[in-house]
Amino acid sequence: MYLASSNKVKILAAGLKGLRAIQGVKEKTDDVFVVIGKDVHVKNDFSGEIELFCKKEEIQYSYDMSDGDNDFGLAIAAGWQRMIYDMPSSALIVFHDSLLPRYRGFNPLVTALLNKDRFIGVTALSAADKYDCGDIIYQLKIPVEYPILIEDAIRKVGDSYYVVAKTIYDLFIRNELKGTSQDEALATYSLWRDSDDYAINWSMDAEQIQLLVNSVGYPYLGASTSVNGELIRVKSATLVKDLIIENRTPGKIIYFDGNMPVVVCGKGLLRLDCLETNDGDLMVITKLRTRFK
Repeated sequence: MYLASSNKVKILAAGLKGLRAIQGVKEKTDDVFVVIGKDVHVKNDFSGEIELFCKKEEIQYSYDMSDGDNDFGLAIAAGWQRMIYDMPSSALIVFHDSLLPRYRGFNPLVTALLNKDRFIGVTALSAADKYDCGDIIYQLKIPVEYPILIEDAIRKVGDSYYVVAKTIYDLFIRNELKGTSQDEALATYSLWRDSDDYAINWSMDAEQIQLLVNSVGYPYLGASTSVNGELIRVKSATLVKDLIIENRTPGKIIYFDGNMPVVVCGKGLLRLDCLETNDGDLMVITKLRTRFK
């Protein structure tokens, strides 16, 4: 339970970003307790890696949010997706994957990549009744260049979690966890995503489709399309110089580059370098007369 006089840090951690936050705080103090989160919507939620790190470093941990006998003076939510109850907002710092007040809400990193933002970032903010509206305590801006895979972007953000976690701990120990109110006039929001948001619209430009493929790949499930009613995942794709096609039909294969199909998009062509079934098995398309929907 929360105890104002305690220096123990409780970290609600999920994913690579949660692991990196734990590593940052652990570099500063041994007085840490970790709650490990799981996420069935990604291929690797890093819960196993977090548990192994805690065992190696002799950090107390649990998969249960209940406090047990662990009093704490500061809680950090890093990569955490679940609701947090029975904790005073003054004791909780939330790490958010955007430069707030932009992209409040869900999947802000994916949204930033789909918008081809020149910078991504991390904000440490105080908890508030309305999500992602608390005072900003610290921010770190990260430059990005395109094309970039979501896996690499997450790694960059994870490294920033490591830095931000150390900074927040130092501010906590110095009793300087004071934030600045967000400018509501600059606030934007990012909606939650479901399976429909993974679907490729072949009428889009090839560059936009490649951006989707890169932005929702591993550790997410990957951009989806279908062939003869079977859902498949496009794991990687390369832009190909467009041709003049008199009867342009997005989604049709126009030719093969080696054994990789080149598909007509609304504008441009896209080579599908790696395809998988929805179960994760490698898929090879061999018929020219194939239409992706």
